[in-house]
Amino acid sequence: MESSHLTQRGVTKTRTICGYCGVGCSLDLLVRDNRIIGVQPAMDGPANQGALCVKGQFAYDYVQHPERLTHPLVRSADGNLYPASWDEALDRAAAGFLTVAEKYGRHSIYGVASGRTPSEADYLVQKWVRVGFGTHNVDNCSRA
Repeated sequence: MESSHLTQRGVTKTRTICGYCGVGCSLDLLVRDNRIIGVQPAMDGPANQGALCVKGQFAYDYVQHPERLTHPLVRSADGNLYPASWDEALDRAAAGFLTVAEKYGRHSIYGVASGRTPSEADYLVQKWVRVGFGTHNVDNCSRA
């Protein structure tokens, strides 16, 4: 992301690419006091030429939502979730995938990528499921 050096009324405009799908629309994030307060389509964006879909333009409040997870959670033996380190969470997730695949077969694994992640992350999810488990059970919830 490249921040504009010009600020008006404490608002900084930062050029970036929308992460909702693979189109690659250019947009400007409007930020004040380290919080996104708006999104504008980039008029010179080669993929979108000044237009954005409803998600790209208006669905940004999740970034600073107070209920957004900021650390991994793992489930204890009693069924409750508790904070964990990234290493612990990833180790437990990996063990769970391997246990399921071993017990029920590779086609029991299903990967679902998020519509709120960059296309590159979605690509990695499908690559991981296809190469790591040998199945094509992959979807992405990016529906415009």
